[in-house]
Amino acid sequence: MKKKTFRNMTIVYLIIFVVLFTVYVFQVADENWKIQLDGQRGNLATFGGMAFILTILAAINFAGINEKGNRVTKNMIYGGLSVAAFFLIWRAMSALV
Repeated sequence: MKKKTFRNMTIVYLIIFVVLFTVYVFQVADENWKIQLDGQRGNLATFGGMAFILTILAAINFAGINEKGNRVTKNMIYGGLSVAAFFLIWRAMSALV
């Protein structure tokens, strides 16, 4: 796949994610902009998973900046996955502290 196509797919995914999350927040937030977590944990977990996928896509996209070719390579994918894994571990560790 070409880098430009992959970048465009990432941008479209980002726009879709932001629009969906904005619509969701406007529907479930009360007048103080707070979301009651009682019935919303599953939805918020879904958005968390979508955000993690977006993190992986963005990391793969950023890993390809220094590469000279115009195709997505295995090194870019491995670099993106390692950055996303590092971010996930970092967030998990900061939540524990």
